[in-house]
Amino acid sequence: MKKRVAFACSVLAAAALGGAAPALAQTAPMDIAGIRIGMTEAEVVKALKAFDAGAQVKRNMASYPYFDGVNSLQTPEFLDSVGTSVAGSMFTVHFSGPPAEPRVLAVTRRSSNDNPPTGEQFASALIAKHGPAGVRSLPRTGADIVQWNEAGKPTCTVLKHGSGQLVPDPGVGSLFPPTAVKVLEQQARQRHPGLALSMGASVDAARCGTVLRYQWSGEPVRNFEAWLVDQGGMVAAARRSTQWVKGLEAEAVRKRQAQAGTPKL
Repeated sequence: MKKRVAFACSVLAAAALGGAAPALAQTAPMDIAGIRIGMTEAEVVKALKAFDAGAQVKRNMASYPYFDGVNSLQTPEFLDSVGTSVAGSMFTVHFSGPPAEPRVLAVTRRSSNDNPPTGEQFASALIAKHGPAGVRSLPRTGADIVQWNEAGKPTCTVLKHGSGQLVPDPGVGSLFPPTAVKVLEQQARQRHPGLALSMGASVDAARCGTVLRYQWSGEPVRNFEAWLVDQGGMVAAARRSTQWVKGLEAEAVRKRQAQAGTPKL
């Protein structure tokens, strides 16, 4: 198993979300506090410092274990995530693992508001920044969710309501690294309704697009959570890492066997 350190919107009327029912896909760049998918570590630190100059960014390292048939081995450590707690917000930024260079695959944010806005005020601010939301939760269904989805990619976090309207899948298991990869792969094997809705007969979690979601409960909005996740990118990166580790393991087995000595008989 890979060792990781991980830290763990009122539903609004159409007018509050930009008028008529918006398109499902998002065309404008998506970010959380200036952090975008594909950024390097240096770019992430710069964005966090711009959000709060006093941000102290912690690096979290990880490694993959493997086995040569006799000995337990592990890969060199690599950057897994960075995190900081600033201005009432806790950020965690997750990166792709080797053999690829580390690039942002997911951002999570948990925040509290000392001077909380109403749900409509909060959503209006989000709309002003990101444009009309792709999907939103229905009224009086629990947590309030506003969500944007990547244009041109299957959307793997929506469901079809009984009314025929597309709504955000309320489950967040497919948004929380590192377990999100396992959840998405399992959903693909089981042909989860959301994935089948987006992909049809050919369901592959690596085809999922990026999702940006803000979620909160109650009025006013005292606390909220946000996720920006390249779901397909996470799955593809995890698959590449798995193949890389398998290659290291096979080479370690060959090397050990080549060096094996014959016991005295």
